[in-house]
Amino acid sequence: MDFVLKLIFWLSLAVSIHFFNKLSPILYPHLSPFLKAVGDILVAYGVLLNIVAGKTLRKFGHKKPTKGFSQPDKVVNEGIFSCMRHPAIFGLIFVLIGLSMTTGKVITTLYSFFLAFLGEYFIMAVEERQTLKRFGYDYCNFIKDKPPYSFSPVCLYIGIKTILTKKDKPS
Repeated sequence: MDFVLKLIFWLSLAVSIHFFNKLSPILYPHLSPFLKAVGDILVAYGVLLNIVAGKTLRKFGHKKPTKGFSQPDKVVNEGIFSCMRHPAIFGLIFVLIGLSMTTGKVITTLYSFFLAFLGEYFIMAVEERQTLKRFGYDYCNFIKDKPPYSFSPVCLYIGIKTILTKKDKPS
């Protein structure tokens, strides 16, 4: 049930960008090509973060091998999770901002930053609390030295390298 509520929350943010875009004018047409190019880059980066986070969770997030999609049953401190706590959700925020920028409208882009703050609140108020309840002491130790997000390209590199090179799951 939690998964469905989270999905509804994130989809509603994306849909609201679409409706906001329909209602807002293009105020600075000379910025449109720049916004669209940056938006494409942000969408690609956000999708890449999601892929790396998902593959890392799939590879290291289970005590026993699983088939299909399932929530992790242990705290993952490998790859991209070695330098940030929420890479997939960070990726979603990039996708939201990037999609708004591809509209070429400054107002829609500014609105997406407001949504990013809503997403940040959701993560800290809901996601962190649920994860803490689920993993307890292990997650407490994990959050002590990990920021929620990292803008560092090195972090993404570590994540990609880990999913491509590590053969064995740690015990």
